[in-house]
Amino acid sequence: MQKLIYFLSILLFINCDKKENLTYSEMKEDKLLSESFNDNELQNLARIVDFFESQICLDKNVSKEECYFNFNQERINTAFKDYETKKNEFIVPINYKLQEKLYKKIDSTFFKEIWINPVTGNDITGKPKKRDWYVLNLFGEYPKFMKKTGEVNNDFFFKNIYENFNLSNQLSPTLTIIETQKLSIKDYKDIKKKLYFSIYYLNLKEKEVKYKYPKK
Repeated sequence: MQKLIYFLSILLFINCDKKENLTYSEMKEDKLLSESFNDNELQNLARIVDFFESQICLDKNVSKEECYFNFNQERINTAFKDYETKKNEFIVPINYKLQEKLYKKIDSTFFKEIWINPVTGNDITGKPKKRDWYVLNLFGEYPKFMKKTGEVNNDFFFKNIYENFNLSNQLSPTLTIIETQKLSIKDYKDIKKKLYFSIYYLNLKEKEVKYKYPKK
């Protein structure tokens, strides 16, 4: 079964480019997105969304909105279960090797407007050490877009998440779950929210696979 799911994931990822025009068109039609990013940047953002959907939306009889809603509900249910059992049983169902291939498809300059390698601790010479995993860039264009969405659209989902991110320099899973509980299926028609969850879960997968506490 795992081999079948892996095979399906690869096929869906290969077909991402074919679907990309649909996601790109949806982004172009969104006033705030089209004002905030140029065509090349929107194409890169569309790749991220399409890749994420290729990993979680395996049932083609379910709409994309239902797919996001169901996936997040499963995440919320697991989070409550983890709280009760004091365990962390949620594993982001994304193939990390394919995620790394996605990274290579994104324009290297624009990539840094979303993700950067954090600098934590010092190396043996005493210089700050750059780590080999990615985190959301606090000063990048995508976080600025989150802030803008919250302010311009008076969108409390983005407003609350950005304010917390600006203070903590990380996307809080707890706050995301709290805000996600307030969303209905129709809220996922918003391409901006699809983009947020795509980046958010790729962040979680990055941390799940590669994050290690810095050694002194």
